[in-house]
Amino acid sequence: MPQVNVVNWHINPWRADRWYAIWLPALERAPSFGATSFSLTRSEEDHLLFVQTTTWESRSDFDRFWSSDEVADAREAALNMYNKPVYPVWHVLVAAERD
Repeated sequence: MPQVNVVNWHINPWRADRWYAIWLPALERAPSFGATSFSLTRSEEDHLLFVQTTTWESRSDFDRFWSSDEVADAREAALNMYNKPVYPVWHVLVAAERD
């Protein structure tokens, strides 16, 4: 069963574009660690809220991704751009479009 991970990023004012430029290359590496899909959405009502969703076959693959040097380095580079703490949360996939 697919494992869905969600991270809510609350970005500090006037830092969203810089955070996005730092974080997107790290997020795009998720498939290299086994993610079957990823998305990053931005709230229209709260422009400082970004929601990252990744889907994995194994939670351990996410753990490898999240603790990898490149993702840890990206979080460090953007450390002053988002509210802490950041908690990855697991969700249960209830419905999805099939290819």
